[in-house]
Amino acid sequence: MTAGPDPAARVDAWLNGAWTLAALAAAAEGRPLSREHGRLLFAAGCAEPDGDGWRLLPAYRTLLTGPSGPSAFPRRVARQLHQAADAAAGRDGHEEESDAALLAEGAASGERMGAFLDLLVERVPGFGDLLEESGLRFLDVGTGVGAIAAAVLDRVPGASAVGLDVQSRALRLAERHLAERGLGDRVELRLQDVADLSERDAYDLAWFPLAALAPDAVERALPRVREALRPGARLLTATVLRDDPAGDVREAVVRWRMSRSRITPWGPEEAARNLAAAGYRDVRCVRTPERTLTLVTARAP
Repeated sequence: MTAGPDPAARVDAWLNGAWTLAALAAAAEGRPLSREHGRLLFAAGCAEPDGDGWRLLPAYRTLLTGPSGPSAFPRRVARQLHQAADAAAGRDGHEEESDAALLAEGAASGERMGAFLDLLVERVPGFGDLLEESGLRFLDVGTGVGAIAAAVLDRVPGASAVGLDVQSRALRLAERHLAERGLGDRVELRLQDVADLSERDAYDLAWFPLAALAPDAVERALPRVREALRPGARLLTATVLRDDPAGDVREAVVRWRMSRSRITPWGPEEAARNLAAAGYRDVRCVRTPERTLTLVTARAP
């Protein structure tokens, strides 16, 4: 029998990886790297000598700036390291993000939704026709700052939306965000749990974010949303999980984080099965250019 890796050495490597990630995030604002900071990033393959100092390699500069700006990467890293520290200490901790952070993350989500709509037009028969319907009504579950609703309304002139959220703070930010984009009069914001939705035959398209809903909430809400959709209308959701997670560390980490946050951990096939079981039809999984993200769409009967 061959001896496996030394456990202490593996733990040391994992800890060094956390510090390396922190060092990379700390370089996002573009300030000159100190000698030791630069040496660490050089040892990790992220930086190169620059005269008497150090500079990030171009690929890492591009990664850190990203479409959401240089503050998004360190914010994401800090949030996940905080969550990891809470898990290590046995805490349930939930750190409240600033308004600026929520607005920035919402804007990024809205940009992604725009790209998703383009992809669905290409891959799902009839989806383009749906987006051309006059007076389309959109249901945005867990609307947050309203950026996803805004993306749909920008794409579909004459459309209107209802945004649901259980957080009054999110709705306050959504009201501001939508007003700044000139869309405030086209979105009705409601402080409401989607499981309490009582409308029937009212919407042509619904966004149903698994990443914002606990499993019990999803089970209660799916029939309500189905009834609120007009016959043939579409529900859209997404998952960052795979259907065959065995042995994959990234998948295992994501699933554990989801369980700690009470987020529904469905892969594409599981989501498709559960949508069909809830009475939806024409369920389709659509892979996206983002390696880990799959869209799932279905029709109301």
